[in-house]
Parts: sequence; C-alpha cells; structure tokens
Amino acid sequence: MTALDLSSPVAVVGTGTMGQGIAQVALVAGHPVRLYDAAPGRARQAADAIGARLDRLVEKERLTAAERDAARARLRPVEELTGLAGCSLVVEAILERLDVKQELFRALEDVVPDGCLLATNTSSLSVTAIGGALRLPGRFVGLHFFNPAPLLPLVEVVSGFATDVTCATRAYETARAWGKTPVACADTPGFIVNRVARPFYAEAFAVYESQGADP
Repeated sequence: MTALDLSSPVAVVGTGTMGQGIAQVALVAGHPVRLYDAAPGRARQAADAIGARLDRLVEKERLTAAERDAARARLRPVEELTGLAGCSLVVEAILERLDVKQELFRALEDVVPDGCLLATNTSSLSVTAIGGALRLPGRFVGLHFFNPAPLLPLVEVVSGFATDVTCATRAYETARAWGKTPVACADTPGFIVNRVARPFYAEAFAVYESQGADP
C-alpha cells in the first residue's frame, strides 16, 4: 500500500494551532487542502494565517515564491462539512472530547467516499473508542502530530482494534511522503511518547514534593 497520490485532496477539520500546522504540512507536500471549522469564518482566518507562514518560509529561503503561490492556490477553506466531499484523507484536530469526535466522524461518513481515510490527531483518547462509533471503523486511524507540526518530524500512526492494516499502512506511508518520521503504535494510553514521558513528569513532581529541588 502506497502513500496518497499528491492529486488527492486532504481535509483538516479544526483550525487551531495543530490543525493549521497539519494543513501546512500536507499543503507544502503538494496536496490540495481543504480547511473546515465549525466556527463561522475560522477556516478563512486559518487559511490567511497559513498563507502568512508560507510568506515567512519564502523570506527564509525555505520555499520559492512560485512554490508558495502554488501552495496558496491549493488551499481552500470551506464553511460546510459537505465541502469535504471527494477528499481522500480527513484529519481531525478538534476538542479532546470523545463524544464530540464521534459525532464529527459519524457526520463525515455521510459526506466522504467509503475509500476516504479518516484520522484523528488525538493525543489522549482511545482511537478504538472513537472509531467504534463509525459504520466503517476499519478506515479509521490515529495520526498524532507533535506541536509545531511543520517542524517536529515524529508522527505516531495509531491502529485501533478495528483499523485495517492496509489503511494504517497507507497513513504511515503518507506521513513518510510528507517528510515525517512515522512510527506505528498500538492503541494504548498515551501511545508511545506520552506513555514514556508521564513517569518522567511524575518523578519530577515527586522530587519537588520531597523538597529535593525547587521548580
């Protein structure tokens, strides 16, 4: 299973810091990108912010003016979820609430084709639990980027219990084609990075509580 073709539209739902960063990554990689946010006007604001960051990349000579202009032409904010019809991958980066994410993905299943990959950028919720609300949970996967997404290379590709191997592989290869360092992981609490990091945080708090060090 290979990465998504660059002609395949990618959608990002949720246009906060992570959503904008993920959209920029897909955009610079060469995909048409659609932005959607439930808050009216937010997707347009996000597109403008991404455009400004592309300008800075040109100033830093990390992108040519022609590449920036082409990327801007591929970026399209939409005001309705139906504007994501025809996308091959949708990445969600919204509120970290299980019920809200489940509701979004159920709505997306009525909009996108059955072959569209659905992905969540969650860092804390169960991919299995989110995907369990779907009609086709096999095409659901976790794509956990780290902030700032355009700069940090690691992406955790999380397979839920129902995720098809072919879908997880396509998500993995797509992340790699975007210049990222994907790592496949199981749907366990914290996945890999946060699962490893939590004991370090707890140890630091324990040292502080025992007055072994100041903050």
